[in-house]
Amino acid sequence: MKILSLRLRSFRSYEQLQLCPPDGVTVLVGENGAGKTNLLEAVHLCCLGKSHRTGNDRDMIRSGADSAAVQLTVKREDGVHDVGVRLYEAQRRKKLIYINGKTAPRIGELFGHATAVIFSPEDLRTVRDGPEVRRHFMDMLLCQRQKSYFYALQMYTAALRHRNALLKGEDLRQLDAWDEELCRAAGPLVQCRRALAGELDRCCRDHYLYIGGKDDEVFSVAYRGHLENSPDVYADMRRGLERAREEDIRRQTTTFGPHRDDLNLTLSGNDMRAFASQGQVRTAALSMKLAAFDALEKTQGEPPLLLLDDVLSELDPERRRRLLGRVKHVQTLLTCTDLSDLTGADPACILKVENGTLTEIGG
Repeated sequence: MKILSLRLRSFRSYEQLQLCPPDGVTVLVGENGAGKTNLLEAVHLCCLGKSHRTGNDRDMIRSGADSAAVQLTVKREDGVHDVGVRLYEAQRRKKLIYINGKTAPRIGELFGHATAVIFSPEDLRTVRDGPEVRRHFMDMLLCQRQKSYFYALQMYTAALRHRNALLKGEDLRQLDAWDEELCRAAGPLVQCRRALAGELDRCCRDHYLYIGGKDDEVFSVAYRGHLENSPDVYADMRRGLERAREEDIRRQTTTFGPHRDDLNLTLSGNDMRAFASQGQVRTAALSMKLAAFDALEKTQGEPPLLLLDDVLSELDPERRRRLLGRVKHVQTLLTCTDLSDLTGADPACILKVENGTLTEIGG
């Protein structure tokens, strides 16, 4: 997969911009706050329909503008795909998704046209923080792999929201109906996450060993949840909800189901959240992103786009060299604040980002 063009209008710090990156690594260099990450965010928006930095779409609209537009054109083995997203300042207006010049009826139709993996310093949270961050990691990857997963996740989330609202009221007569909705929606989530975790474990182990370079450190990823070993997710989900009903009514929330899933991350058998050093956490987070990259490449038969946001400065020279060696065949957008971070990068293009403009300074 290759970006042919990225066009922005009133997006973040950019009034108007067009970027046509070459094959290989394109470096975006500039001071903090210059707008480098905004370009990666725009690509991410076109791939997943949302920002990786904010949950409020209006944050991405340039100050003073009433709307913003991003258009991404990529070349894939099956042809050219053109996707776009338009955001509005007015709350009453929903964002619009465009696919090959036509408005898409649902956001899920966006998935699969352009795919990307982004790594930023915030991704250390995938290792350090609570289960919801790792569930989000799984969900975003699975949505890009198969849009049917996105719709299954939507169905489960809506049913969970309705059931939790019901638990906060006094009339519980509809509880059985929403239990049924949850049970039907849980199966695809559990099955996909379980399969993905096994795939990630194999890839993460190899990437960690390669980047970390220490044979005695074994990184493992395992799926954890109420239904992790269930041979019949529907039946076991129903039994679990029945057993937990009294507790759910008391707590006014649903305590059983895949919305409590997690990925258990261990290093040589020890819980990484409790025992890992900062360097080990960084290597583990990077390994998980590279494993996600592998998973997408395996599914679609070609590599996705790679977005590296201020990652090289966080790595020592040897880890930096190993990372770049892993992704040298991929079109990559890479941000940094200092050209000295590029040792070993062999970029195809270096662009200085300043005042909403891009200026080529080498390559």
